[in-house]
Amino acid sequence: MADDHHSERSPERPRSEPEIIPPGNERDRRGRVWTRYDGGYGVHRIYIARPGPLSIMLGLFIVGTIVGLGILVLAGVLLLLWLPIVIAGILLALFYGPVRYHWHRLRDWFGGRR
Repeated sequence: MADDHHSERSPERPRSEPEIIPPGNERDRRGRVWTRYDGGYGVHRIYIARPGPLSIMLGLFIVGTIVGLGILVLAGVLLLLWLPIVIAGILLALFYGPVRYHWHRLRDWFGGRR
């Protein structure tokens, strides 16, 4: 375990100097917020712009399409699961009367009541 309480070691200096942006200067002329990212293969600028009406409508269209496809998949799964159950119920309701009649005749025949 490392001993962190040695007073002989001086505090570690930061590896890079922080960029100080004066107040009111964090946006460029087009209203975009920018920052610098110093990592990997050099310094990169990252621009984050406010979404316009077209990008908002495109985003809503994409989200709506994904939700619509999800609903269709859910409806398909429910149809595949419930369709055999509904068909079995309908067939059972249609054939319940004749099966019951023949069952009672068979039971009476085995009981000797012909």
